[in-house]
Amino acid sequence: MVEDKELSRGLNLPMAIFIIVGMVIGASIWVNPAAYLSETGPAMFFAYLLAIIPAVFVAYISAYLGSAFPVAGGSYVITSRILGGFGGFMAVWLIILAVGSTLAYLGATFGVFLAQAFLIPADFELIFVILVGLVVLTVFYFLNWIKIELSGLIELIITLVGDVLVMVIFIVAAIPAFNPSNFSNLFPLGVTPVLFAALVFFFSYVGFTLILDVAGEVKNPKKNIPRALLISFVILLSLYTLQALMVAGVQPYNVVVGTVLEIILTGGLLPQGMVVFVAILIAVAIASTVHPSYMAYSRDILMISRENLFPKKFSKVHEKHKTPIPALTLLYIIGVIFLITFIPILRSLAGITIELAATLLSAVVGVVVLIIQIPLCIGAIFFRKKFPEWHEKAGFKPSSIMIKIFGILGAIFSALFLLLLFLDPDAGLIISMIVFPFMGIGIILYFIKSSRLKKAGVDIKATMRKLPESVSIDE
Repeated sequence: MVEDKELSRGLNLPMAIFIIVGMVIGASIWVNPAAYLSETGPAMFFAYLLAIIPAVFVAYISAYLGSAFPVAGGSYVITSRILGGFGGFMAVWLIILAVGSTLAYLGATFGVFLAQAFLIPADFELIFVILVGLVVLTVFYFLNWIKIELSGLIELIITLVGDVLVMVIFIVAAIPAFNPSNFSNLFPLGVTPVLFAALVFFFSYVGFTLILDVAGEVKNPKKNIPRALLISFVILLSLYTLQALMVAGVQPYNVVVGTVLEIILTGGLLPQGMVVFVAILIAVAIASTVHPSYMAYSRDILMISRENLFPKKFSKVHEKHKTPIPALTLLYIIGVIFLITFIPILRSLAGITIELAATLLSAVVGVVVLIIQIPLCIGAIFFRKKFPEWHEKAGFKPSSIMIKIFGILGAIFSALFLLLLFLDPDAGLIISMIVFPFMGIGIILYFIKSSRLKKAGVDIKATMRKLPESVSIDE
Protein backbone atom coordinates (compact mmCIF):
# COMPACT_ATOMS: atom_id res chain seq x y z
CA MET A 1 0.00 0.00 0.00
CA VAL A 2 1.14 3.56 -0.63
CA GLU A 3 1.70 5.24 2.72
CA ASP A 4 2.54 8.80 3.74
CA LYS A 5 5.01 8.93 6.60
CA GLU A 6 3.78 12.27 7.95
CA LEU A 7 0.00 12.32 7.39
CA SER A 8 -2.30 9.90 9.23
CA ARG A 9 -5.03 7.69 7.77
CA GLY A 10 -7.89 8.99 9.88
CA LEU A 11 -10.80 9.06 7.40
CA ASN A 12 -13.11 6.04 7.65
CA LEU A 13 -15.65 5.04 4.98
CA PRO A 14 -18.59 7.23 6.21
CA MET A 15 -16.27 10.26 6.44
CA ALA A 16 -14.95 9.65 2.92
CA ILE A 17 -18.51 9.30 1.59
CA PHE A 18 -19.74 12.56 3.09
CA ILE A 19 -16.60 14.48 2.18
CA ILE A 20 -17.47 13.67 -1.44
CA VAL A 21 -21.19 14.40 -0.95
CA GLY A 22 -20.42 17.67 0.86
CA MET A 23 -18.03 18.76 -1.88
CA VAL A 24 -20.35 17.90 -4.76
CA ILE A 25 -23.61 19.34 -3.37
CA GLY A 26 -23.52 23.11 -3.56
CA ALA A 27 -25.95 25.98 -3.79
CA SER A 28 -27.06 25.08 -7.34
CA ILE A 29 -29.57 22.43 -6.26
CA TRP A 30 -31.52 25.22 -4.51
CA VAL A 31 -31.55 27.38 -7.65
CA ASN A 32 -31.41 25.31 -10.84
CA PRO A 33 -34.49 23.05 -10.43
CA ALA A 34 -36.73 26.09 -9.87
CA ALA A 35 -35.02 28.41 -12.36
CA TYR A 36 -35.03 25.87 -15.21
CA LEU A 37 -38.54 24.47 -14.63
CA SER A 38 -40.18 27.17 -16.79
CA GLU A 39 -37.61 26.56 -19.55
CA THR A 40 -37.84 22.76 -19.64
CA GLY A 41 -41.27 21.74 -18.38
CA PRO A 42 -42.02 19.06 -15.76
CA ALA A 43 -39.53 16.62 -17.37
CA MET A 44 -36.82 18.78 -15.82
CA PHE A 45 -35.98 16.01 -13.33
CA PHE A 46 -34.84 13.83 -16.27
CA ALA A 47 -32.06 16.37 -16.83
CA TYR A 48 -30.46 15.31 -13.54
CA LEU A 49 -30.52 11.66 -14.66
CA LEU A 50 -28.84 12.62 -17.94
CA ALA A 51 -26.37 15.04 -16.34
CA ILE A 52 -24.76 12.34 -14.22
CA ILE A 53 -23.70 10.29 -17.27
CA PRO A 54 -20.43 12.24 -17.88
CA ALA A 55 -19.68 12.09 -14.14
CA VAL A 56 -19.84 8.27 -14.30
CA PHE A 57 -16.64 8.18 -16.35
CA VAL A 58 -14.74 10.54 -14.05
CA ALA A 59 -15.89 8.72 -10.90
CA TYR A 60 -14.87 5.37 -12.44
CA ILE A 61 -11.38 6.66 -13.29
CA SER A 62 -11.06 8.26 -9.84
CA ALA A 63 -11.94 4.93 -8.17
CA TYR A 64 -9.19 3.21 -10.16
CA LEU A 65 -6.46 5.84 -9.70
CA GLY A 66 -7.34 6.50 -6.05
CA SER A 67 -7.16 2.81 -5.09
CA ALA A 68 -3.99 2.29 -7.14
CA PHE A 69 -2.10 5.20 -5.63
CA PRO A 70 -3.80 6.44 -2.45
CA VAL A 71 -1.52 9.35 -1.58
CA ALA A 72 -2.38 12.86 -0.37
CA GLY A 73 -2.46 15.45 -3.14
CA GLY A 74 -3.41 12.86 -5.76
CA SER A 75 -4.36 15.44 -8.40
CA TYR A 76 -0.79 16.75 -8.35
CA VAL A 77 0.99 13.44 -7.87
CA ILE A 78 -0.85 11.52 -10.59
CA THR A 79 -0.78 14.42 -13.09
CA SER A 80 2.93 15.07 -12.50
CA ARG A 81 3.84 11.38 -12.87
CA ILE A 82 1.95 11.22 -16.16
CA LEU A 83 2.60 14.67 -17.69
CA GLY A 84 5.83 15.60 -15.91
CA GLY A 85 6.76 18.55 -13.72
CA PHE A 86 5.12 21.17 -15.93
CA GLY A 87 1.77 19.35 -15.93
CA GLY A 88 1.90 18.84 -12.17
CA PHE A 89 2.86 22.46 -11.50
CA MET A 90 0.09 23.84 -13.69
CA ALA A 91 -2.45 21.49 -12.09
CA VAL A 92 -1.66 22.87 -8.62
CA TRP A 93 -1.42 26.44 -9.91
CA LEU A 94 -4.92 26.14 -11.36
CA ILE A 95 -6.17 24.41 -8.20
CA ILE A 96 -5.13 27.52 -6.25
CA LEU A 97 -7.24 29.63 -8.63
CA ALA A 98 -10.16 27.20 -8.32
CA VAL A 99 -10.05 27.06 -4.52
CA GLY A 100 -9.74 30.85 -4.25
CA SER A 101 -12.78 31.21 -6.53
CA THR A 102 -14.64 28.45 -4.66
CA LEU A 103 -14.07 30.02 -1.25
CA ALA A 104 -15.10 33.48 -2.51
CA TYR A 105 -18.15 32.06 -4.31
CA LEU A 106 -19.30 29.96 -1.35
CA GLY A 107 -18.54 32.62 1.25
CA ALA A 108 -20.58 35.17 -0.71
CA THR A 109 -23.44 32.73 -1.37
CA PHE A 110 -23.53 31.83 2.33
CA GLY A 111 -23.91 35.54 3.12
CA VAL A 112 -26.63 35.99 0.49
CA PHE A 113 -28.81 33.23 1.96
CA LEU A 114 -28.43 34.65 5.46
CA ALA A 115 -29.17 38.16 4.17
CA GLN A 116 -32.40 36.87 2.63
CA ALA A 117 -33.32 34.94 5.77
CA PHE A 118 -32.79 37.95 8.05
CA LEU A 119 -34.17 40.56 5.59
CA ILE A 120 -30.97 42.64 5.36
CA PRO A 121 -31.64 45.92 3.44
CA ALA A 122 -30.26 46.04 -0.11
CA ASP A 123 -27.99 49.03 0.70
CA PHE A 124 -26.13 46.97 3.30
CA GLU A 125 -26.25 43.61 1.53
CA LEU A 126 -22.76 43.72 -0.02
CA ILE A 127 -21.04 44.66 3.26
CA PHE A 128 -23.06 42.03 5.13
CA VAL A 129 -22.23 39.34 2.56
CA ILE A 130 -18.49 40.07 2.62
CA LEU A 131 -18.34 40.16 6.43
CA VAL A 132 -20.25 36.89 6.72
CA GLY A 133 -18.06 35.36 4.02
CA LEU A 134 -14.90 36.37 5.90
CA VAL A 135 -16.22 34.80 9.09
CA VAL A 136 -17.08 31.55 7.27
CA LEU A 137 -13.67 31.29 5.58
CA THR A 138 -11.90 32.00 8.87
CA VAL A 139 -13.91 29.49 10.90
CA PHE A 140 -13.35 26.65 8.44
CA TYR A 141 -9.69 27.57 8.04
CA PHE A 142 -9.14 26.96 11.74
CA LEU A 143 -11.34 23.84 11.76
CA ASN A 144 -8.96 22.34 9.20
CA TRP A 145 -6.05 22.79 11.61
CA ILE A 146 -7.28 19.94 13.78
CA LYS A 147 -6.60 16.25 13.26
CA ILE A 148 -8.05 14.74 10.10
CA GLU A 149 -10.19 12.35 12.21
CA LEU A 150 -12.01 15.29 13.85
CA SER A 151 -12.06 17.34 10.66
CA GLY A 152 -13.63 14.41 8.78
CA LEU A 153 -16.21 13.96 11.55
CA ILE A 154 -17.13 17.66 11.35
CA GLU A 155 -17.62 17.36 7.58
CA LEU A 156 -19.80 14.27 8.06
CA ILE A 157 -22.03 16.13 10.55
CA ILE A 158 -22.44 19.37 8.58
CA THR A 159 -23.11 17.42 5.37
CA LEU A 160 -25.78 15.31 7.05
CA VAL A 161 -27.36 18.37 8.69
CA GLY A 162 -26.83 20.90 5.93
CA ASP A 163 -27.06 18.95 2.67
CA VAL A 164 -29.01 15.77 3.35
CA LEU A 165 -31.39 16.88 6.11
CA VAL A 166 -32.51 20.09 4.40
CA MET A 167 -33.19 18.28 1.11
CA VAL A 168 -35.14 15.58 2.95
CA ILE A 169 -37.18 18.29 4.75
CA PHE A 170 -38.13 19.86 1.40
CA ILE A 171 -38.93 16.50 -0.23
CA VAL A 172 -41.18 15.42 2.67
CA ALA A 173 -42.84 18.88 2.96
CA ALA A 174 -43.63 18.80 -0.76
CA ILE A 175 -45.48 15.46 -0.66
CA PRO A 176 -48.89 16.88 0.47
CA ALA A 177 -48.72 19.57 -2.23
CA PHE A 178 -47.54 17.18 -4.96
CA ASN A 179 -49.84 17.44 -7.99
CA PRO A 180 -49.61 14.48 -10.44
CA SER A 181 -51.52 16.48 -13.06
CA ASN A 182 -48.41 18.68 -13.46
CA PHE A 183 -46.91 15.73 -15.36
CA SER A 184 -49.82 15.23 -17.78
CA ASN A 185 -47.56 16.63 -20.51
CA LEU A 186 -43.94 15.85 -19.69
CA PHE A 187 -42.40 17.72 -22.62
CA PRO A 188 -44.62 20.74 -23.34
CA LEU A 189 -41.60 22.66 -24.67
CA GLY A 190 -40.01 19.70 -26.41
CA VAL A 191 -37.08 17.43 -25.56
CA THR A 192 -34.30 19.84 -26.58
CA PRO A 193 -34.62 22.19 -23.54
CA VAL A 194 -34.27 19.18 -21.23
CA LEU A 195 -31.06 18.16 -22.99
CA PHE A 196 -29.63 21.68 -22.68
CA ALA A 197 -30.58 21.77 -18.99
CA ALA A 198 -28.62 18.53 -18.53
CA LEU A 199 -25.51 20.35 -19.77
CA VAL A 200 -25.95 22.96 -17.03
CA PHE A 201 -26.86 20.41 -14.36
CA PHE A 202 -23.66 18.47 -15.06
CA PHE A 203 -21.82 20.98 -12.87
CA SER A 204 -23.96 19.84 -9.93
CA TYR A 205 -21.99 16.58 -10.09
CA VAL A 206 -18.49 18.07 -10.30
CA GLY A 207 -16.21 17.11 -7.41
CA PHE A 208 -15.69 13.33 -7.51
CA THR A 209 -11.94 13.75 -8.16
CA LEU A 210 -11.62 15.31 -4.68
CA ILE A 211 -11.15 11.81 -3.25
CA LEU A 212 -7.76 11.67 -5.01
CA ASP A 213 -6.51 14.59 -2.93
CA VAL A 214 -7.35 13.08 0.47
CA ALA A 215 -6.64 9.48 -0.57
CA GLY A 216 -3.48 9.47 1.53
CA GLU A 217 -5.60 9.91 4.67
CA VAL A 218 -8.35 7.36 3.95
CA LYS A 219 -8.31 4.16 6.00
CA ASN A 220 -8.09 0.94 3.95
CA PRO A 221 -8.02 3.00 0.72
CA LYS A 222 -7.96 0.04 -1.67
CA LYS A 223 -11.51 -0.84 -0.65
CA ASN A 224 -12.89 2.37 0.85
CA ILE A 225 -12.11 4.76 -2.03
CA PRO A 226 -14.12 2.78 -4.65
CA ARG A 227 -16.87 2.16 -2.07
CA ALA A 228 -17.04 5.84 -1.10
CA LEU A 229 -17.34 6.88 -4.75
CA LEU A 230 -20.07 4.32 -5.49
CA ILE A 231 -22.16 5.08 -2.39
CA SER A 232 -21.83 8.87 -2.76
CA PHE A 233 -22.78 8.49 -6.42
CA VAL A 234 -26.05 6.75 -5.49
CA ILE A 235 -26.82 9.26 -2.70
CA LEU A 236 -26.27 12.26 -4.98
CA LEU A 237 -28.29 10.88 -7.88
CA SER A 238 -31.20 9.97 -5.56
CA LEU A 239 -31.30 13.33 -3.73
CA TYR A 240 -30.93 15.47 -6.87
CA THR A 241 -33.56 13.57 -8.85
CA LEU A 242 -36.07 13.45 -5.99
CA GLN A 243 -35.68 17.16 -5.24
CA ALA A 244 -36.13 18.06 -8.93
CA LEU A 245 -39.16 15.74 -9.17
CA MET A 246 -40.79 17.39 -6.15
CA VAL A 247 -40.16 20.87 -7.56
CA ALA A 248 -41.96 19.87 -10.77
CA GLY A 249 -44.76 18.22 -8.78
CA VAL A 250 -45.40 21.27 -6.60
CA GLN A 251 -44.77 24.14 -9.01
CA PRO A 252 -46.59 24.54 -12.38
CA TYR A 253 -43.94 24.89 -15.09
CA ASN A 254 -45.63 27.96 -16.63
CA VAL A 255 -45.23 30.01 -13.42
CA VAL A 256 -41.70 31.44 -13.28
CA VAL A 257 -39.79 31.19 -9.98
CA GLY A 258 -36.16 31.83 -9.09
CA THR A 259 -35.23 29.47 -6.27
CA VAL A 260 -36.55 26.45 -4.39
CA LEU A 261 -36.73 28.63 -1.28
CA GLU A 262 -39.14 30.89 -3.18
CA ILE A 263 -41.33 27.85 -3.93
CA ILE A 264 -41.35 26.99 -0.22
CA LEU A 265 -42.41 30.55 0.64
CA THR A 266 -45.08 31.03 -2.05
CA GLY A 267 -46.41 27.49 -1.76
CA GLY A 268 -46.76 27.61 2.01
CA LEU A 269 -45.01 24.26 2.27
CA LEU A 270 -43.52 25.12 5.65
CA PRO A 271 -44.40 27.50 8.52
CA GLN A 272 -42.66 30.89 8.39
CA GLY A 273 -40.38 30.05 11.30
CA MET A 274 -39.40 26.80 9.61
CA VAL A 275 -38.52 28.69 6.41
CA VAL A 276 -35.88 30.69 8.27
CA PHE A 277 -34.55 27.43 9.72
CA VAL A 278 -34.37 25.89 6.23
CA ALA A 279 -32.58 28.98 4.87
CA ILE A 280 -29.98 28.61 7.62
CA LEU A 281 -29.61 24.89 6.83
CA ILE A 282 -29.04 25.78 3.16
CA ALA A 283 -26.29 28.12 4.30
CA VAL A 284 -24.81 25.23 6.31
CA ALA A 285 -25.01 23.09 3.16
CA ILE A 286 -22.90 25.68 1.38
CA ALA A 287 -20.42 25.54 4.26
CA SER A 288 -20.14 21.77 3.76
CA THR A 289 -18.30 22.54 0.50
CA VAL A 290 -16.01 25.14 2.07
CA HIS A 291 -14.65 22.60 4.56
CA PRO A 292 -13.45 19.89 2.10
CA SER A 293 -12.10 22.54 -0.29
CA TYR A 294 -9.54 23.47 2.36
CA MET A 295 -9.01 19.87 3.43
CA ALA A 296 -8.39 18.28 0.04
CA TYR A 297 -6.52 20.83 -2.01
CA SER A 298 -4.09 21.91 0.70
CA ARG A 299 -2.63 18.42 0.23
CA ASP A 300 -1.71 19.18 -3.40
CA ILE A 301 0.24 22.24 -2.24
CA LEU A 302 1.89 20.11 0.44
CA MET A 303 3.07 17.48 -2.05
CA ILE A 304 4.33 19.86 -4.74
CA SER A 305 6.25 21.83 -2.10
CA ARG A 306 7.95 18.64 -0.93
CA GLU A 307 9.32 18.30 -4.46
CA ASN A 308 10.64 21.88 -4.54
CA LEU A 309 8.32 23.15 -7.30
CA PHE A 310 6.63 25.38 -4.70
CA PRO A 311 8.38 27.12 -1.76
CA LYS A 312 9.52 24.57 0.81
CA LYS A 313 7.69 26.40 3.62
CA PHE A 314 4.38 24.96 2.35
CA SER A 315 5.61 21.39 2.86
CA LYS A 316 5.40 21.61 6.66
CA VAL A 317 2.97 19.41 8.60
CA HIS A 318 1.89 20.26 12.16
CA GLU A 319 3.71 17.87 14.47
CA LYS A 320 0.72 17.21 16.72
CA HIS A 321 -2.31 17.48 14.44
CA LYS A 322 -0.62 16.13 11.26
CA THR A 323 -2.26 18.83 9.12
CA PRO A 324 -0.55 21.06 6.50
CA ILE A 325 -1.16 24.44 8.16
CA PRO A 326 1.10 26.55 5.84
CA ALA A 327 -0.70 25.16 2.76
CA LEU A 328 -4.07 25.83 4.43
CA THR A 329 -2.96 29.38 5.18
CA LEU A 330 -2.10 29.99 1.52
CA LEU A 331 -5.58 28.88 0.42
CA TYR A 332 -7.20 30.99 3.14
CA ILE A 333 -5.34 34.14 2.04
CA ILE A 334 -6.19 33.56 -1.64
CA GLY A 335 -9.87 32.98 -0.75
CA VAL A 336 -10.06 36.18 1.31
CA ILE A 337 -8.42 38.22 -1.48
CA PHE A 338 -10.87 36.84 -4.05
CA LEU A 339 -13.85 37.48 -1.78
CA ILE A 340 -13.05 41.13 -1.05
CA THR A 341 -11.98 41.95 -4.61
CA PHE A 342 -13.73 39.88 -7.28
CA ILE A 343 -17.25 39.96 -5.82
CA PRO A 344 -17.41 43.79 -5.49
CA ILE A 345 -15.56 44.34 -8.81
CA LEU A 346 -17.78 41.97 -10.81
CA ARG A 347 -20.87 43.47 -9.20
CA SER A 348 -19.91 47.09 -9.91
CA LEU A 349 -18.37 46.70 -13.37
CA ALA A 350 -21.01 44.39 -14.79
CA GLY A 351 -23.92 45.93 -12.88
CA ILE A 352 -25.09 42.49 -11.72
CA THR A 353 -26.37 41.03 -8.45
CA ILE A 354 -24.10 39.50 -5.83
CA GLU A 355 -25.59 36.09 -6.63
CA LEU A 356 -24.66 36.37 -10.32
CA ALA A 357 -21.18 37.69 -9.51
CA ALA A 358 -20.63 34.65 -7.29
CA THR A 359 -22.04 32.35 -9.98
CA LEU A 360 -19.55 33.70 -12.53
CA LEU A 361 -16.74 32.80 -10.13
CA SER A 362 -18.19 29.30 -9.87
CA ALA A 363 -17.84 29.05 -13.65
CA VAL A 364 -14.10 29.62 -13.17
CA VAL A 365 -14.08 26.66 -10.80
CA GLY A 366 -15.89 24.54 -13.39
CA VAL A 367 -13.29 25.35 -16.04
CA VAL A 368 -10.37 24.41 -13.77
CA VAL A 369 -12.01 21.14 -12.71
CA LEU A 370 -12.63 20.20 -16.34
CA ILE A 371 -9.07 21.12 -17.36
CA ILE A 372 -7.63 18.90 -14.61
CA GLN A 373 -10.03 16.03 -15.36
CA ILE A 374 -8.83 15.72 -18.98
CA PRO A 375 -5.21 14.67 -18.24
CA LEU A 376 -6.38 12.47 -15.34
CA CYS A 377 -8.73 10.56 -17.66
CA ILE A 378 -6.15 10.27 -20.44
CA GLY A 379 -3.39 9.43 -17.97
CA ALA A 380 -5.40 6.52 -16.56
CA ILE A 381 -5.09 4.82 -19.96
CA PHE A 382 -1.27 4.79 -19.70
CA PHE A 383 -1.08 4.33 -15.94
CA ARG A 384 -0.99 0.52 -16.08
CA LYS A 385 1.93 0.41 -18.51
CA LYS A 386 3.91 3.24 -16.95
CA PHE A 387 3.48 2.21 -13.29
CA PRO A 388 2.73 -1.55 -13.29
CA GLU A 389 3.65 -1.98 -9.60
CA TRP A 390 1.05 0.62 -8.54
CA HIS A 391 -1.56 -0.87 -10.88
CA GLU A 392 -1.09 -4.32 -9.38
CA LYS A 393 -1.70 -2.97 -5.87
CA ALA A 394 -5.00 -1.26 -6.86
CA GLY A 395 -8.08 -2.30 -4.91
CA PHE A 396 -10.27 -1.56 -7.94
CA LYS A 397 -8.63 -2.96 -11.07
CA PRO A 398 -10.75 -2.68 -14.24
CA SER A 399 -9.76 -4.41 -17.45
CA SER A 400 -7.51 -2.57 -19.90
CA ILE A 401 -10.37 -2.09 -22.37
CA MET A 402 -12.67 -0.63 -19.70
CA ILE A 403 -10.00 1.82 -18.57
CA LYS A 404 -9.55 2.95 -22.17
CA ILE A 405 -13.29 3.36 -22.77
CA PHE A 406 -13.96 5.28 -19.56
CA GLY A 407 -10.75 7.31 -19.86
CA ILE A 408 -11.47 8.40 -23.44
CA LEU A 409 -15.14 9.17 -22.78
CA GLY A 410 -14.28 11.05 -19.56
CA ALA A 411 -11.75 13.20 -21.44
CA ILE A 412 -14.16 13.82 -24.35
CA PHE A 413 -17.07 14.86 -22.10
CA SER A 414 -14.79 17.08 -20.01
CA ALA A 415 -13.45 18.78 -23.16
CA LEU A 416 -16.98 19.19 -24.54
CA PHE A 417 -18.29 20.87 -21.41
CA LEU A 418 -15.15 23.02 -21.26
CA LEU A 419 -15.86 24.27 -24.77
CA LEU A 420 -19.51 24.95 -23.94
CA LEU A 421 -18.49 27.03 -20.92
CA PHE A 422 -16.20 29.21 -23.00
CA LEU A 423 -18.98 29.70 -25.57
CA ASP A 424 -21.32 31.16 -22.95
CA PRO A 425 -21.46 34.95 -23.64
CA ASP A 426 -21.22 36.04 -19.98
CA ALA A 427 -19.27 33.25 -18.32
CA GLY A 428 -16.91 32.86 -21.29
CA LEU A 429 -15.74 36.48 -21.07
CA ILE A 430 -15.17 36.40 -17.31
CA ILE A 431 -13.40 33.04 -17.54
CA SER A 432 -11.09 34.32 -20.27
CA MET A 433 -10.26 37.45 -18.27
CA ILE A 434 -9.37 35.43 -15.16
CA VAL A 435 -8.16 31.99 -16.24
CA PHE A 436 -5.91 32.85 -19.21
CA PRO A 437 -3.84 35.57 -17.45
CA PHE A 438 -3.54 33.32 -14.38
CA MET A 439 -2.30 30.44 -16.56
CA GLY A 440 0.18 32.77 -18.26
CA ILE A 441 1.65 33.79 -14.90
CA GLY A 442 1.89 30.14 -13.89
CA ILE A 443 3.78 29.19 -17.06
CA ILE A 444 6.33 31.97 -16.45
CA LEU A 445 6.77 30.98 -12.80
CA TYR A 446 7.29 27.32 -13.72
CA PHE A 447 10.09 28.05 -16.15
CA ILE A 448 11.77 30.39 -13.67
CA LYS A 449 11.52 27.71 -10.95
CA SER A 450 12.66 24.84 -13.19
CA SER A 451 15.63 26.91 -14.38
CA ARG A 452 16.70 27.54 -10.79
CA LEU A 453 16.31 23.88 -9.87
CA LYS A 454 18.38 22.85 -12.89
CA LYS A 455 21.18 25.20 -11.84
CA ALA A 456 20.99 23.71 -8.35
CA GLY A 457 21.45 20.23 -9.81
CA VAL A 458 17.85 19.03 -9.29
CA ASP A 459 16.60 16.74 -12.07
CA ILE A 460 12.84 17.27 -12.31
CA LYS A 461 12.39 14.40 -14.79
CA ALA A 462 14.09 11.99 -12.39
CA THR A 463 11.86 13.21 -9.55
CA MET A 464 8.75 12.46 -11.59
CA ARG A 465 9.81 8.84 -12.11
CA LYS A 466 9.67 7.93 -8.42
CA LEU A 467 7.39 8.22 -5.40
CA PRO A 468 7.02 11.65 -3.80
CA GLU A 469 9.16 12.61 -0.83
CA SER A 470 7.96 11.10 2.48
CA VAL A 471 5.89 8.45 0.68
CA SER A 472 6.65 4.76 0.49
CA ILE A 473 4.93 1.57 -0.66
CA ASP A 474 4.23 -0.65 2.33
CA GLU A 475 2.23 -3.86 2.44
